[in-house]
Amino acid sequence: MEAWKAKQRAIKALEERLSEEERAEARRDHHARRPPRPCGITVHTGVGCPLACAYCYIYDMGFPGAATPYKLSPLQLAYAIAVNPHVAVGEWGTLVAVGSVTEPFLPETREKALQYMQAVAAFLGNPIQVSTKMQPPPQLAEVQRGLDVLISVTDLSGRLEPRAPPPAERMRAGAELLKRGVSVTLFVRPIIPGVTDKEVTRLLLFATELGYRRVVFGTLRVTANIAKRLRAFGVDVAPYTSELSERQVPIKYPKGRFVAAARELGFEVLPASCAANVVAHGQACALCGWGPCGDVKKLRTDPDDVKEYLEYSGYKSEVEIRGLRVRIRGRISRLDKIFIEQATRMPVEAGEY
Repeated sequence: MEAWKAKQRAIKALEERLSEEERAEARRDHHARRPPRPCGITVHTGVGCPLACAYCYIYDMGFPGAATPYKLSPLQLAYAIAVNPHVAVGEWGTLVAVGSVTEPFLPETREKALQYMQAVAAFLGNPIQVSTKMQPPPQLAEVQRGLDVLISVTDLSGRLEPRAPPPAERMRAGAELLKRGVSVTLFVRPIIPGVTDKEVTRLLLFATELGYRRVVFGTLRVTANIAKRLRAFGVDVAPYTSELSERQVPIKYPKGRFVAAARELGFEVLPASCAANVVAHGQACALCGWGPCGDVKKLRTDPDDVKEYLEYSGYKSEVEIRGLRVRIRGRISRLDKIFIEQATRMPVEAGEY
């Protein structure tokens, strides 16, 4: 299987550039072990965030209010991803999402974020996406053909993000990248009932004037602490406080009006952020219920390639491709199932048929 061969080539190339101590540190890191979700693997460019957005969940997860650049070097980070046994490497490999537990373009994390993306692009080639509430740097235009930049906005006032740059500024910076040929997606996330819904039309009109043509609407996740912070900012949280605990609870908000307004203005509305990564790279994915996304005609998997990988892993199994699913006769490990799904972008069914 080409994804497996690409993985071995990447590992070898990076091992030649890293010391034994550097390789060992990277292999101990969670990037080298954590199974990706169907939407890909997240890359941490730092830990903690000082922006203190009212709806942010990282503080409930124990992360601090100050940012520290992530400990791995760029080559170590690329190596950690490459040796992760669940991750498929290559142009059609596991989707890479940069950000997660910090803002990637804070002064403390900006340089490392760029270096991480450059290393992943150069040594792995996996499709990369980055999400930001800052002004995205112009250097992103040189990172990777197809790189997708998510400009995260909840509303134009920015009142729930008092330490972040004004939404209009980050959107204008994203528009400059659009002019340079970069894929930039408006990420209306999270939708705050009573805030985002009051001015979604104005937000979308402003975005379309700047040249945005792709949008994703994201869900608010709330804990008791987040509800308390939102209330302090004047947001009415009464409609969804009855279910709250320390656990994150997604607040289901009907998005139909948002979707209709966006489509009327000519936006391509995508179901999730990973879909923007897929579409920006001209690819396709059928791994989750949000999809299939992209041009599904491009999802071509040779059952013999899957069979070759399984034989390498010690299995003798029959493989068939049925629609947008890979069916394997016989039981395989969870690790191998995830790797095949990441390499084919199709769900795997394994068992006795």
